[in-house]
Amino acid sequence: MPTYNVAPYVKEAIDSVLWQTYRDFELLVIDDCSTDETVEMVRSIEDARIRIVQNEKNVGLAENLNRGLSHITTEYVARMDGDDIAEPFWLEREVAILDSHPEIGICSAGFERFGTANSLVCFPERHEDIMANMLFECSVIVPTFRMSLYRDHGLRYSTEAFPAEDYRFWADCLRITKMYNIQETLFRYRMHPTQICTARREEQQSKVAEVRRYILEWLSSDFIEEERAYYTGPFMAPQIASRQDLNERKAFCQKMIEKNRSVGNFDEAALRHRLDKHLKLTLYSTIVGRFFADGYSLPRYLRYLNSGLALRTSCKYETKLLLKSLLHKKV
Repeated sequence: MPTYNVAPYVKEAIDSVLWQTYRDFELLVIDDCSTDETVEMVRSIEDARIRIVQNEKNVGLAENLNRGLSHITTEYVARMDGDDIAEPFWLEREVAILDSHPEIGICSAGFERFGTANSLVCFPERHEDIMANMLFECSVIVPTFRMSLYRDHGLRYSTEAFPAEDYRFWADCLRITKMYNIQETLFRYRMHPTQICTARREEQQSKVAEVRRYILEWLSSDFIEEERAYYTGPFMAPQIASRQDLNERKAFCQKMIEKNRSVGNFDEAALRHRLDKHLKLTLYSTIVGRFFADGYSLPRYLRYLNSGLALRTSCKYETKLLLKSLLHKKV
């Protein structure tokens, strides 16, 4: 558990670990020179399984994670932040997967965002689908993983990738091990204004784009610079600007599938499915922005039906639009 100025939350985070149904662990807290009462709060909790290490100077989250890993001697390591909450079965469920599936090196699970934003998130379950999804977003959160990945392959959290160091770390892991996501909510991820993903959102998005390029490079090193820039720019844009834009996106999806065939790092069926999902999601977002920006209603839905865009996205999204219109949902 890397910590930095999380005094209001760290006791609840640590308690959620101490209350795990899986009991055989050490909780290593690596504090990166907090200036609030984080360390005092940790020291006030009496449990022999807690060990706290304090850095002599602030090194940043990525290097703090590396320092934490250097202190670990166990077979597995689980990682969580000092402002989140683990559900009681978190460790038990993830350790069980690693124990029974030696081919899997990383096990993650679904989570719930709470605080300033609320939602349930569950990434794909199978390794092949996780790989394809990683082309678009980090698909691992609060995992348990084998320390052999760190020890035997020299993996480290990249300080240059901060604040997308997790995404880059799992992108490196893609090349050497299999991943698995338990389809169950085992974690609560706190959203608040002072967390890194909120306070440094623009910088994070820039680093996320760099990781996406890195993963695209593994799909194929044959992309030219113009294509890489298109992939992280217009292709990822949440709105489709025109029919030509849509056609260009479709053509690029086909190019990714064809280039992957010559290398074979990604499962083609999983890649096709994820690229198709991306187009449908983007089209749905475009439809919502164009016809339902001020809310849902039957007149707006009828205008959408007459636009020529109807039935271009999936039945799932078509049904969603109709139901929201019938119920007059607000955006």
